[in-house]
Amino acid sequence: MRSVTRKLAITSAIAAAALGAVVASNGAALADPPSGTTPAASDIVAVGSDTIQALDNGVSSAYNATSPTSKFYSWDATPAGNITPKTGASTIARPNGSGQGITALNANTNATIDIARSSRGPNTGSTDWFIPFAVDAVGWSAYTGGNAPHDLSSFDLQGIYGCTITNWNQITDEGTLPNAPIDVYVPQSGSGTRSFWLSALGVTGTPSCWKTTTPEENEGTDAAFAGDVNAIFPYSLSHYIGQVYDSKGTTTDAPGVLDANRSIDGTEQIDTANKVWNSNLSLTYTRNVYHVVRQADWSNATEGPRLKALLDRNGWLCASGGTLIASYGFQTLGNACGTLTAGI
Repeated sequence: MRSVTRKLAITSAIAAAALGAVVASNGAALADPPSGTTPAASDIVAVGSDTIQALDNGVSSAYNATSPTSKFYSWDATPAGNITPKTGASTIARPNGSGQGITALNANTNATIDIARSSRGPNTGSTDWFIPFAVDAVGWSAYTGGNAPHDLSSFDLQGIYGCTITNWNQITDEGTLPNAPIDVYVPQSGSGTRSFWLSALGVTGTPSCWKTTTPEENEGTDAAFAGDVNAIFPYSLSHYIGQVYDSKGTTTDAPGVLDANRSIDGTEQIDTANKVWNSNLSLTYTRNVYHVVRQADWSNATEGPRLKALLDRNGWLCASGGTLIASYGFQTLGNACGTLTAGI
């Protein structure tokens, strides 16, 4: 199913460009609830993943423009500090990443948080429902004009992140590369992009060659990357496309000095002609992205209808949000959108 929907998704993404005026009519995307606005106790509030925060900000603007009974608001992963997610809620530390978002969801009630944004799939357990709504791909980025080659094989990436390849000159299938140490960066612990990328490469633990600095995921603007011609960093390709081609980034939420127009195993990561990630990438590097809700809330007589109106298979996001999803660089999920998988 995924391989079919991924191929069809390029058509949807191209169509999205023609329908841009429709998306634009929903208003500018929010970043956190609008200044001076605290979501009502009955509103739906999301926290967590950096990867899908820009998309959920767009969902907030578009969905709320339909005047739903319960509006939807999304708190970004940064900046660090405390937030009061909705009226009457407990004050919590702002969750940064999929893991922190899911932890916060299960440490609180719907009086505080309703949804965790997650770019990782469900772990073993049955506390929550993981509800997929789009497809992302994760690739690698490196310093623009630096010492990294254009193409790396899966074998090369496994060696780099597993610390068996520590110098660019150890990679011989791209000609003679500089004698220079590879500076291996990963996002913070709890990042869904970090866990997915390492799992895709078969890397476990915390290998000793990694840099101790953990920049915010999907951003090349961190000071750690400044002037580092040997940097390599995993990157959500959907987020990258949104930033570079669809004007969804900000001053800090941007590739900065990093470039993800690279290739894996000879396959370009980005289809620059159509401004989408390449559907020919190995399925190893593609993933669903999710909204995570408590199972008890989904079946609750009051909370359930609020969530389902937005998230289930016949809800607004799956039924009407395809153009919006594509406009943020993600690919649509077809009939799998809104399905339920138990996990935690």
